[in-house]
Amino acid sequence: MDLYLITGFLGAGKTTFLKEFARQFTGKRLRLIINEFGKAGVDGALLREVHAALAEITNGSIFCVCRLDKFEEELGRAIEDAPDVVLVEASGLADPTSVQTVLNQPQFESIQYKGSVCLIDTPRLQRVIHTARVCPAQIRVSSLILLNKTDLAKPEQIEEARENILSLNPFAVLIETQFGHFEPDWMAEIRPLGGEDDVSRPDIRLQKQLIEVDSALTEEQLRHLLRMIAEDTWRIKGIVELTGRRLLVDCVGPALQIQETNVETQNTNRLVLLAGPGMPLRRAVKQAVQWYPGLIREVLE
Repeated sequence: MDLYLITGFLGAGKTTFLKEFARQFTGKRLRLIINEFGKAGVDGALLREVHAALAEITNGSIFCVCRLDKFEEELGRAIEDAPDVVLVEASGLADPTSVQTVLNQPQFESIQYKGSVCLIDTPRLQRVIHTARVCPAQIRVSSLILLNKTDLAKPEQIEEARENILSLNPFAVLIETQFGHFEPDWMAEIRPLGGEDDVSRPDIRLQKQLIEVDSALTEEQLRHLLRMIAEDTWRIKGIVELTGRRLLVDCVGPALQIQETNVETQNTNRLVLLAGPGMPLRRAVKQAVQWYPGLIREVLE
């Protein structure tokens, strides 16, 4: 049984890429393990269209002690199910340097770790690479690094991203792509790297909040709300239903993305907000709640 790890910081495009990557295993039995840092899982709902067994681990990183036991349980279930391939999408806030230490345990000897692919949000890399400790860690363990969203990046941002990445991992193969596109011959560039035992360290000095929006909110109000908060976040994600429309909210920094979706989830109208240390997230949320009294509320996890 082969296992591939998909990693990359918040908003890099891992979920879109994973749908594309799964096509490389057509004809094989496939199992997905999806890890989200927030309590309300969204990526799992988006990936149910992939024909594979699916397990979600939420509210923490699978490589941190807070969720490591859940990851090991899912690996055990995978061994019992005996698929041909297991694809693991780690949280964007996960430090995956312990992946080989985890998989080298005797109970997982039937799993062959094939390596890690790291997705990079090329135009935003400079902003996060020096402030989020997990970002360099994700780069260091990956043999194949995809510079995603190059259609949104300036030439100097692409060159700067290449220099930063190769300074951290000179052994990596860097390939530019857009919309998570993956070519079959890139599979040959995926191989194991790293192996540092680093299970006990926390992911990041992270701020996270969960807010609930009322279905009476209009789309225009939703956009205004997101603009009030997004500048002070790394990521906002969730599915909302407003006046009969189901919308996927997926904001990376100040870049707003709202689109119609037919994805079903139990956490409708709840948005997960993630921000880095020092970012005024709570102040921004408090301001939004005051602006739309009765239509927005904070949810305590």
